[in-house]
Amino acid sequence: MFLSGILARGRTRVKASDARSRTRALRWLAPLAWMAWIFYLSQQSTPLPVEAASAHVSFGHVALYGGLALLLFWALHGLAGAGDGPLWLVAGLAFALTVLYGAADEVHQAFVAGRTASEADLGLDAAGALLAVLAVTCLPPLLRVCGGGAPHATRHQ
Repeated sequence: MFLSGILARGRTRVKASDARSRTRALRWLAPLAWMAWIFYLSQQSTPLPVEAASAHVSFGHVALYGGLALLLFWALHGLAGAGDGPLWLVAGLAFALTVLYGAADEVHQAFVAGRTASEADLGLDAAGALLAVLAVTCLPPLLRVCGGGAPHATRHQ
């Protein structure tokens, strides 16, 4: 009886640990899928018609890489112990990984027919990543200061 209780408790701990591991692993599927989508778009010889290219491409870079930074932040924040550390550290790592992927993407585009590598595009990628990590690190404290947080108890006399 005593031994079966110990064994049952051990199985329960393993199952809970496995569930957390699976959840952490699943968090990485979203940024990996997003990276695959960016890679697919970069593989296209002519992603947009020439007349629509200028403003749409700029917004596209900022949006795609801002989204990637948010997903990487979410995945990194889900790592064991990452939620205990400073938020800016997780955001900085998400930013660095996003810019690194943007640089690799620009090198990739240099080998695609009809595409070129561009420092300006990498700058737009970095701008999107920076906006995203600033949003997740600066907006929550600002919302609390501006009254968006928990309501404060007031005393009526």
